[in-house]
Amino acid sequence: MPTVDLASVRLWIETKKYSFSLKLTLNIKDLKIRLREKSALRRDAISDKRADEAASSIVKSFYAQWSPGLGQVVAGFWPIKSEINIRPLMESLYRSGIDIALPEVVAARKPLLFRKWVPGVKMTGGAYNTSILTQDAAIIEPNWFLVPLLAFDADRYRLGYGGGFYDVTLRQFEKRREIFAVGVAYDMQEIQSVPKEKTDFQLDAVLTEKRVILREG
Repeated sequence: MPTVDLASVRLWIETKKYSFSLKLTLNIKDLKIRLREKSALRRDAISDKRADEAASSIVKSFYAQWSPGLGQVVAGFWPIKSEINIRPLMESLYRSGIDIALPEVVAARKPLLFRKWVPGVKMTGGAYNTSILTQDAAIIEPNWFLVPLLAFDADRYRLGYGGGFYDVTLRQFEKRREIFAVGVAYDMQEIQSVPKEKTDFQLDAVLTEKRVILREG
């Protein structure tokens, strides 16, 4: 009877596991790329009238569920491309006495930086065609995050643009303080399931012009 080399068997098994894991990871990344393209096209097709109505409805949907107290810092976002317009919500929160922050890309794979925003403040161009605050705007740390996305699912996972900025940022912030992360989107951006990787951050809630999807408990 031939001798079985257990070390070689273990190595063969581990190699197969690694190969399968690598293939699965590549498949998820490819699937995300296709979903991003499809989701962007669906969002781009939203009419200006519907976009304006949604921007107004978002404000009502937010206040129907939440009322951040004084001392809270809410991070918003300046919409790019066909992202839902949350500027009316940011302005309303500001008028209620809430500090508002806007994100700024510092470097690849690094957490976002947040600067204090007020209506009418000067803006400038940032990375990835974003609008950011000028360097003289104060740096502040949010504990509420309104997060843009391309798609979301009922489990509150989001499909972003692929840079991983919000995943890195939210994980870093939650290590230091209690945070609340809300994805903001059109209701039609929901898909059956967002392909998930270990680095993907699960949101606390998703806010659309029609409803709020909350984390249980």
